[in-house]
Amino acid sequence: MQVRSLFLRVLALTFLIKLGLAAVLPLSGDEAYFIVWARHLDFGYYDHPPMVAWILAPLLPLVHAAWWVRLPALLFSSAVGVLVYRLLRPWGVERAAWTATLFLLWPFDWMNVLITTDTPLILFVFLSGWSMVHAVRSDSRRAYALAGFWLGCAFLSKYFAVVYGLGLFGWFAFTADGRRRWRGALWLALCALPEVVVNVYWNMTHCWDNILFNLYNRNAGSTFSLHNTGLYLVTVLYLATPPVLWAWWRDRRDVVPGAVTENRLYAFLFWVPTAFFLLLSLGKTIGLHWVLAFYPFLFLMIGLRTSGPRLRGLVRFMLGLAVVHALVLSAIVTAPAAWWQSTRFYSGYVLLVHPQSVLAAVRPFADGFRLATNDYSTSALMSWHAGQEYFVFGPGSKHARQDDMTTDFRALAGRNILVFDKSPTPLTQYAPYFRHVEQRRIIVDGAVFYLARGYGFDYPAYRQGVLARVRAQYYRVPDWLPMLRCGFCERYFAAPVCAR
Repeated sequence: MQVRSLFLRVLALTFLIKLGLAAVLPLSGDEAYFIVWARHLDFGYYDHPPMVAWILAPLLPLVHAAWWVRLPALLFSSAVGVLVYRLLRPWGVERAAWTATLFLLWPFDWMNVLITTDTPLILFVFLSGWSMVHAVRSDSRRAYALAGFWLGCAFLSKYFAVVYGLGLFGWFAFTADGRRRWRGALWLALCALPEVVVNVYWNMTHCWDNILFNLYNRNAGSTFSLHNTGLYLVTVLYLATPPVLWAWWRDRRDVVPGAVTENRLYAFLFWVPTAFFLLLSLGKTIGLHWVLAFYPFLFLMIGLRTSGPRLRGLVRFMLGLAVVHALVLSAIVTAPAAWWQSTRFYSGYVLLVHPQSVLAAVRPFADGFRLATNDYSTSALMSWHAGQEYFVFGPGSKHARQDDMTTDFRALAGRNILVFDKSPTPLTQYAPYFRHVEQRRIIVDGAVFYLARGYGFDYPAYRQGVLARVRAQYYRVPDWLPMLRCGFCERYFAAPVCAR
């Protein structure tokens, strides 16, 4: 079989595997949360920029199914595999096909079927890198402009695009090839700027929510920890795999003649982010998904250094690794409920795999009540499966506070509210905000859920007891940030901006 034919078959097979996974895996809380975003289209959201919502919005009216909303994740990851092949093809079809096959078999490409903010980030970071390579090859202003545009799209996907930008800056600043292309760097920055301006303006008119969350609120309590650093190094080893890292080092002097500049560009785009997250790990736990956008550049480096039997050997190794991951994933997906029944996650498990049963058990108690939960993940999941809104009642957490924008508690004054919870919550947490509260338990497949039914919502008491605390904890905007408006403070505290 010709290697190009093998690549095409692996491309088709991995896409079908991803489609199968997308169909059988239950929708996660984070995915449902991004669907909530897409139903309230905007130029930004509390946690992150808006790109994932923009991608989801046109899909939602067409089909109500998890595999459908995950379709961008499936298509984007396969597209990166095709682009890996296209980038390496000038250096030989066989080299390009083996490398692209290696990437497609990488478990973290074909298992990556969830729709998250990382979905557009991975694609747009790679498209920017793709355009940069063509700019390096042709010194074309159009290619630099495209690299900047795609960088801006990545920035509107997730702020980790800035880390990719650091890699670009490093290449332009610290290589001779980069320095002599300084005009291209200016053109790239100019074409990325409009999308950055959109994000900055949204933040100036929305309490600087993105900045408060990503730089302040989510980092509260972070401390120096070598444990996190060790865990990150293990993550790098796990994602890159020892054979691939060994091939990168072993063949470091065997770069394809004429591709030295491209190889250095890929090195900056992979190793600068890797080093950045290493420094960040001294104070934070680095999520595995945080770094996925930069790993295609490692595979491109391998493609420029390794060829022949060695590259085929890496493909055989990656196939074996893929099979191991497939078996583990299959065991998890098909595991009986008894595996989880003795854990504290069991109620969450039942909600994920049997949501309609849970909704059916809630329905007899919901007539005449506005529906809520006390956390964003559960609210988003219930809203997706029920086809009606469940808002977040109570202080919530530092994560995912989009409900601060979409729910107006003033309009709920005097209403009856049912709060669904996966764990028991003392009624004393609800009693101050209602004329009367009662609690009921419902049992679904052995999992216990709790319903707090509050009669006569007391908005003034809630404003004082919950919303004022939320303002003090999550909306303390630093003086150095110029702010035009803050909807949260304007709505509840009659001030266009929060007190500094």
